[in-house]
Amino acid sequence: MKTKKPIFIIISLCIIIFATIQITIIITPFRESPKKSDTIIVLGAKLYGDKPGPMLQYRLEKTLELYNKGYGDKIIVSGAQGHDELVTEAFAMKKYLVESGVPEDIVFEEDNSYSTYQNLYYSNKIMKKKNLKTAIIVTNKFHIGRSLMIADRLNIVASGAPTKNIPNLPLTIKYYIREVLAYIKDFILVR
Repeated sequence: MKTKKPIFIIISLCIIIFATIQITIIITPFRESPKKSDTIIVLGAKLYGDKPGPMLQYRLEKTLELYNKGYGDKIIVSGAQGHDELVTEAFAMKKYLVESGVPEDIVFEEDNSYSTYQNLYYSNKIMKKKNLKTAIIVTNKFHIGRSLMIADRLNIVASGAPTKNIPNLPLTIKYYIREVLAYIKDFILVR
């Protein structure tokens, strides 16, 4: 009987921590809005061959909207090449934006990153090199809270521009659950 109580307490604490983080992840996109900045950072996502997948498409559409409304004069596209992708995510994003009317010389490619931390770490290096002080981070709703937390830890002055999630409930649930674990990992590891 005595061993059941500590196990119950540990399980209860885990549930409370999970729920608290999940609530933060769900609420953050509703509290976050972009602020005029020196640059817009678009975080990479899945390509289908050399074309943006749906989640990346949402991010690129939001980036175009922000750029056309004057929220940022420069754009950093961030993402390396996945094993099943024909080009880097950064290359595909730049191509999409340039074909949509954005001047090629204001879109900077960051093509070394395989994680959200690396996206922001290497984008920050570009910001420093180009003397860009503030950024808007564009990513999907489930991802914006962790992205802003990492940016803060890297001393990037940033606001967020959350985009919609893919309209697939099981996949969305999977992303939100996975994001809690990623949030905990980055909260502990990113300093």
